[in-house]
Amino acid sequence: MSRWRRHPLALTTELDGEAFLVRRDRDVILRLNPTAAALWRALAEPADRDELADLFAAAFPTEAPDRLARDLDDAIAALAADGMVVADDG
Repeated sequence: MSRWRRHPLALTTELDGEAFLVRRDRDVILRLNPTAAALWRALAEPADRDELADLFAAAFPTEAPDRLARDLDDAIAALAADGMVVADDG
């Protein structure tokens, strides 16, 4: 199972309560929804999907586990597609 980590050139900034990611080497700026912002904070250290799912389940105990898993998978896929997170299999 892949571990995920932040891309080293991706930076985050907050403005008026919203979180944004910027890649210094590309012309890419992303506005993060709450799930993606929580995922970004969780990836301060590399983690695999199961570790992230456990963290989200503990943080949002009233949410349905299948919805949390779907939201988490969507956020990982979106951030990976934009090159903001990368697999850390080494």
